[in-house]
Amino acid sequence: MKTDLIILSLFIVLALNGWWVDKNFDYPYPPPVNIVTEKTAPLDFAGFLFGMRRIVADVNWIQTIQYYGGGGYEDEVTEEEYKKYADDPKRKGEYGRYRYLLDMCRKCVRIDPYFKFVYAYGGTSLAWNLTRYDEAIELLNEGIENNPDFYPFHLYAAAIVFFREGKFEKVIEKLEEAVKYPDCPFKVKLILGNIYNKQGKYEKAANIWVDVYFTAKKTDEIETAKYKLTKLITQKRISQEFMDELLTAKEKSISK
Repeated sequence: MKTDLIILSLFIVLALNGWWVDKNFDYPYPPPVNIVTEKTAPLDFAGFLFGMRRIVADVNWIQTIQYYGGGGYEDEVTEEEYKKYADDPKRKGEYGRYRYLLDMCRKCVRIDPYFKFVYAYGGTSLAWNLTRYDEAIELLNEGIENNPDFYPFHLYAAAIVFFREGKFEKVIEKLEEAVKYPDCPFKVKLILGNIYNKQGKYEKAANIWVDVYFTAKKTDEIETAKYKLTKLITQKRISQEFMDELLTAKEKSISK
């Protein structure tokens, strides 16, 4: 009887303690049910229960990158579903590839809502590579909701909306703001550099590629920047003197 009273008392104390904490503190993460997506696995819940959100989110992100690094053809939508998009030139015939990319990105950020790179990389990939603008906006809006003070998400979303509406000057304006941030995704810089190149603004394009060359961490991104710069020189879009000055200025700014 005495043991039962002790156990009951402990339950009451725990319940009151939980009520007080819930009343006075905002829990930084969403409830477990919010991480459920088509691609959620039992291991994700185990990580959540043991307080290893970031580790599990990192593992999921590695799996997402591996998935996105593949051909993307193994999970195309059915031919019947695809027909709706077949005649849309903005879709570029790629709508069916990587059909789970949004779901996999969403799984990562629902485990760890503050994993900002997932929103940025996933959103720009969905928009600029796969032309699935609605899905990109959906992911970025989730990023804005969970990280309202992180301004780049607003810029990426605005750029995608303006691009979809054909307001290219507005797109450039937003992208120019976005590339000022040190963690701006490579794809955003790639888009802005290509736009400058098409508009004949070769010196501005060179500035973008030099920045990528010095700051990118991936070999393929560095090689892309090198190729773009070499092409500007060989096509006589910019002079070798201008390139040398640009490289010297960048080296000095990095060494400070």
